[in-house]
Amino acid sequence: MSGLSKNIEEMLSRLADNARTEQDFVQTLSEALRRVDEQLLRDVRNVSLQHELRREAILGELQELATRLCALPVRGPAVPAIDQQMMHQGHAEIEPPMPPSGADWRQATQNIGDEFDFSFNAPRH
Repeated sequence: MSGLSKNIEEMLSRLADNARTEQDFVQTLSEALRRVDEQLLRDVRNVSLQHELRREAILGELQELATRLCALPVRGPAVPAIDQQMMHQGHAEIEPPMPPSGADWRQATQNIGDEFDFSFNAPRH
């Protein structure tokens, strides 16, 4: 019987050693996963920050472009060409008048800002 109890004690000792070793492995794995998770979170925040900076730069460029386009001289009313149609009535057709051009760039700039506000200030899930 003493051999049996000795074997049981050895098995319990090995089992306790194995449990400690496995607990150390689990602890090491847990710490490694935590570090990787924190690094991933930092990387995602960094990418998000870079994206926001690029978006703000692009928005600034678009607003500057819109401002410069609004600063361009507005086309005046079309000046009628010299009336040579009387001389060449059968030879040339009259060109149709140019349609009014241009859009309201101030409104377009405001629309861009509103669109960004709507997209980025909405509740995120």
